[in-house]
Amino acid sequence: MALYVVVSAAGDVYAASYLQQADVFVALLLSFAVVCLTFNLLARHDRGEARVGKWSLLVFVALNVVTAISWIGLFVGLKYVEPAIVVAFIGALGPTATVWLNALIRRQGAPPASDIVVSVTIATIGSYMIWISASGNAGVAWGARSSFGIVLAIVAGLSLSLTNILVKLLFDRGFSGRQVLAHRFYGTILLLLGLVDHSSIVPEISRHWFAIAAICLSTMIVPLLLIQQGIRLVEPFTVNMVLSTAPIITFLFQYFDSRIVPSSHTLVGNLLITVVALVNICLQYRRSA
Repeated sequence: MALYVVVSAAGDVYAASYLQQADVFVALLLSFAVVCLTFNLLARHDRGEARVGKWSLLVFVALNVVTAISWIGLFVGLKYVEPAIVVAFIGALGPTATVWLNALIRRQGAPPASDIVVSVTIATIGSYMIWISASGNAGVAWGARSSFGIVLAIVAGLSLSLTNILVKLLFDRGFSGRQVLAHRFYGTILLLLGLVDHSSIVPEISRHWFAIAAICLSTMIVPLLLIQQGIRLVEPFTVNMVLSTAPIITFLFQYFDSRIVPSSHTLVGNLLITVVALVNICLQYRRSA
């Protein structure tokens, strides 16, 4: 999970820079087409694949819907908002939503009081990050579509928490990580096909094929393989707690992007989220031990 955070943070900053001059929907369509093809080829080598029943099919459909919402929300947010703040929204809202969704969907009963306290704390810090961006104290200037980017980043964070739980449900039914990855992006591709200007697909490939390939590897293929393994090994809430350390790592990678001005306000918010996340991981380790 730690390696996932580092790789995805670097990829998010690079993607945010690239998307400033690119057609975001065309770039995403091409990227997810490559990702879907790659994971389908990898899944062909799996043996003893789990059988898809009616219940599993419904979970896959739901997973395709929330995957489309979370990934498109993430990348559109990166285009209009400081990357470290976008990642902070996802890290702040994911644990809060996961506590209650996990209790409801997986029927594990009421969450521990410590999890609830940590979730409320992180959500509060997330509200502070919203103020940072809206008040003009972020590393990227507030623009005409910044509020739109913030809303999509928040939606992406909520969708991501549900995504982790649905993936865990499929793992519990015997599906492999490669199987899940192979069949979770059809909805994203269909949605993007309806959003893109089809006449711009070929020019986008000819001008930015290297950037698209880099985004595929650094923000999708490699991180997804890493996080799928993490989801398999630990509970969804713990996954989101580790992901909560991503904002500070993303903030450090922003020093490589001259477009972003270092913001002490963003740094403070990222540090607060990281500290709370690490404390909670220690508490969970002691409780499980």
